Amino acid sequence: MKQWAEQNAGIDFTKTAPKQADMEIHAPHFNHAFLEELGDKSFDRRSFLKWERIMHSHGATLAEVYTLRHGKFERCIDVILYPDNQQQVERIVELANKHDVVIVPYGGGTNVTQALILNPKEKRMIVSLDMSRMNRIKWVDKINMLACIEAGIIGQDLERELKNYGVVLGHEPDSIEFSTLGGWISTRASGMKKNAYGNIEDIVMNIKLVTSKGVITKNSEWPRVSNGPDLNHIVIGHEGNFGVVTECVLRVRPIPEVKEYSSIIFHDFEIGIKFMDEVARSRNWPASLRVVDNTQFKAS
Repeated sequence: MKQWAEQNAGIDFTKTAPKQADMEIHAPHFNHAFLEELGDKSFDRRSFLKWERIMHSHGATLAEVYTLRHGKFERCIDVILYPDNQQQVERIVELANKHDVVIVPYGGGTNVTQALILNPKEKRMIVSLDMSRMNRIKWVDKINMLACIEAGIIGQDLERELKNYGVVLGHEPDSIEFSTLGGWISTRASGMKKNAYGNIEDIVMNIKLVTSKGVITKNSEWPRVSNGPDLNHIVIGHEGNFGVVTECVLRVRPIPEVKEYSSIIFHDFEIGIKFMDEVARSRNWPASLRVVDNTQFKAS
């Protein structure tokens, strides 16, 4: 692989760019009234640690990763709060609204739309609300094929635990090892197997959203009603701007009886494109299908 990369991609492995040994960041901005009223019972854990603040202050764009290795973030999170249940999230949001504190919901940190980049001119205290401890499957209804799941669960953990109930979600973005259910909803995520299982907007039946005005959710888990607008489609893709997603009801499917994998090699890329077009028109779709050029094929 190394030889192939040197010859075909022009990569010089003798050139290195070591990561920086340390990064200087500003001291936390404190809102003492908020912290005092919050106390120590409205969350599972709280942290002002430097590298924990840095970790929660960036996403996974190339620019952010480069800054992490070689630069400096102008504005960082001031404190990280880890809620453990619905009531704690509601309390934190209520007090943040009362004391004019900024909240940034945080899932797996894989965001690639710069939604985690903070305004360097922001003088208010910024709280990173890390949802990772709200990661439970609350119930699975195999009659109606629905499941209620907390938003902080990591994708690969979700699929592994659902298999204990004999069902799968089928949503597999490339970041499934790190990204969370709440992150998928907030970013309107798509997955590798969307042909069979749909995108996140096709899977979500109901969402519980904690906002500065209270908790918003639908009164039922019906997949569709004959009026609108649909609350789900207002929330899905909101990038954390409207509130904090705490749990949702999802459509699940039976575990597939068989999984088959295969590859087809075409004489040239144009034939591959024509093949994809024919498959699209036939509506006879596998769960996942990709066409790659010869360079990508050799690299993989």
